[in-house]
Amino acid sequence: SSGTGALKTGVLIIGGGLAGARAARAAAEAGVETMLAFKAPMGQGGASSRASGGFAAALGPGDDPARHAADTLAGGYGLNTAAQLDTFTKRAPDALRRLNAEIGGFADAAGALQGNPAPMHSAARSVQYPHGMAHMMRTLHDGLARVGAQFCDTHRVLDLRFSASGNVAGVWLYDALSGDVCSCEVGAVVLATGGCGQLFPVTSNGPDATGDGYAIALRAGCTLQDMEFIQFTPTAFAAPQALRGHTIVGTLLTVDGVRLLNTEGERFMERYDPARLEGADRATLARAIYREVREGKGTEAGAVYLDATTLSPEAFNRHRPGFYDLCRDHGLDPATEPLQTAPAVHTCLGGVRADHNLCAAPNLFVAGEALAGTHGANRLSSNSLSEANVTGWLAGEQAAACVKTGVNDDGVLNSDAMVLPRAGPQQMSELHRAVQDIMGRAAGVERTAEGIRAGLSELSDIARAHRRAAAKGVDDVGLWLDLRNMLPVAQAILGAALKRRESRGAHYRADYPEEGGEAWRVNVLSALKGSELEHYLEPGV
Repeated sequence: SSGTGALKTGVLIIGGGLAGARAARAAAEAGVETMLAFKAPMGQGGASSRASGGFAAALGPGDDPARHAADTLAGGYGLNTAAQLDTFTKRAPDALRRLNAEIGGFADAAGALQGNPAPMHSAARSVQYPHGMAHMMRTLHDGLARVGAQFCDTHRVLDLRFSASGNVAGVWLYDALSGDVCSCEVGAVVLATGGCGQLFPVTSNGPDATGDGYAIALRAGCTLQDMEFIQFTPTAFAAPQALRGHTIVGTLLTVDGVRLLNTEGERFMERYDPARLEGADRATLARAIYREVREGKGTEAGAVYLDATTLSPEAFNRHRPGFYDLCRDHGLDPATEPLQTAPAVHTCLGGVRADHNLCAAPNLFVAGEALAGTHGANRLSSNSLSEANVTGWLAGEQAAACVKTGVNDDGVLNSDAMVLPRAGPQQMSELHRAVQDIMGRAAGVERTAEGIRAGLSELSDIARAHRRAAAKGVDDVGLWLDLRNMLPVAQAILGAALKRRESRGAHYRADYPEEGGEAWRVNVLSALKGSELEHYLEPGV
């Protein structure tokens, strides 16, 4: 970790997950001084280390990037940004080969393709990393240290700073251990900040996923795209409490004999999607489970049952190494008893709008879940890690190229560091939980205009309380800073959800239950105009 005082680096990557690690490796290999700044202690942050470990890439016989793109476009209900989709699917195979050459561990250079295509993929292209994603992230971080990348953990970026000509040229950093604020001059920045699951009451995301990159980008004048599309993983653990929100392996649903049952023992997917059953897309599965629970056919934990008792312990571990042991460690035996499962917020499918080079503003690049456009209205399983691998590398390359051109010779504009709150009585954790409660009601699996408007009104009250609030020590300041980012991102999600008067993919409006057809094949864009967040429609590109 770096101490207080002025810092300087070539490429600053914000975020310590897979997208950030790949960006750092690309920038360092390009010969540019590279630093990663992230909120969590080393090795404890990011969604990547919590993921199942599937990477989608067109590697098998008869498969190709165009087919992968067609599947992803169909799965995204036609809202995917063409440039991002093209970049992802064309670069995914080589990006996976490069990752395998760097860290090893995949079965061979092409990766071990699973026999069953993942849901909504027309070919088997989900490649598993057999040692688990936590192991991969440790290996990648060790490799980054060897190529000279610096780590600035337990530091959060508060805001971007600009040069006289309007280029991103620095950041304000907050040291979570000391409570100090320092500046860092940069040649370029990569936003690899992940998603915003902590805005919701049940999520598969870790505690650092508070939408920071989206809020930082908004305050820097960037545009957010399609923030209404919040994907719920349909099958997260609902119980026991220690596992609540952790994902159950999605590819289990494609295995013969695995069924979703309500508390009456009914295989309810026969009513919602009789053709695909448990192989339906995630949005359909999440809504089906939500409705079964709402109709009183769920468990006390608000769940249905995932019955995989036809499988052996070895079969579970083929789909996710260590999964069976994880269950046993928490008193569960999925080979003999059904698991309680319910939807949990998993992925933000919208994000920061960027061009085909992943540039969102001069010297600012975006990667991974922070980036809009790749997935459209619904994400296919195994596409997220692969996208982080692809876009992280490309963003790091582009940022390094920026630094080499020396575009920041006019320096950083003087600007005052933000003033942190003083000690006082307001309980930050109460405001934090209030935001989660509001979003769970207003922006959940099913939404209505009435519920969204009520949520926006309640968020305005929270924002007023936040502005008046003080904080007691570094833990409270950390929560205050989380809320500073969570509130505008929550407002962007609700505002975009109100604007999209149809149901499409991960966005379901109970008051507009049908897909709106070609007229609604448009992106919802959100940007700050003065201090107000505005939302407008733009035809999909």
